[in-house]
Amino acid sequence: DRVAQILAADPDAWYPDQYNNPDNVDAYRDLALELQSQLGDVDVLVCSVGTGGHSAGVAKVLREFNPDLLLIGVDTIGSTIFGQPSQSRLMRGLGSSIYPDNVDYDAFTEVHWVAPAEAVWACRALAATSYASSGWSGGAVALVAGWAARHHHPDTTIAAIFPDGPQRYFDTVYNDDYCRQHNLLGIEPPAEPAIIADHTERVVDSWTRCTTVRKPAAAAR
Repeated sequence: DRVAQILAADPDAWYPDQYNNPDNVDAYRDLALELQSQLGDVDVLVCSVGTGGHSAGVAKVLREFNPDLLLIGVDTIGSTIFGQPSQSRLMRGLGSSIYPDNVDYDAFTEVHWVAPAEAVWACRALAATSYASSGWSGGAVALVAGWAARHHHPDTTIAAIFPDGPQRYFDTVYNDDYCRQHNLLGIEPPAEPAIIADHTERVVDSWTRCTTVRKPAAAAR
């Protein structure tokens, strides 16, 4: 609503509208070509989903080289994108309380929802063992990508995209006081996610997998 007010009041104002602007999707072609150049054909792509831009844009281009690419979406609990009810969300950088037009529902093979404590565990484990650091979305993606690696043949090429580094998360993910305040420490994720057959089956509150991905009825309206 505030953006609409600014646009109405200022003729020089410009709104990139990253949720619905197709340029968001198209802008990821270079990243996809970089992945293809460095990795060869990608078999499994793991992406967090917020605006829907990088999952749609990268998958579309990589499928030009490998039409059988599997796309795994990673969302946060409390996000509406894949049909769960909207709730208060602690994690930032993935998830949404709206239905972005840039989300390409038909492109996804499956979706995983991840809880904040699980993402924190994955972030810290990754930093401690592989010296790679990221934020909420990177931790959630790392958790799911690790699961995918365990469930595919060792020769499978799996690409996992970390949207950013740790700099914006020193006061949250990597701050012990913050994590204690929100009960995020000492909770190790299970080896396997819970499974639901459809996003309408139940409200998820921890790492959960669904292999039926369809556009929510509310988004279609």
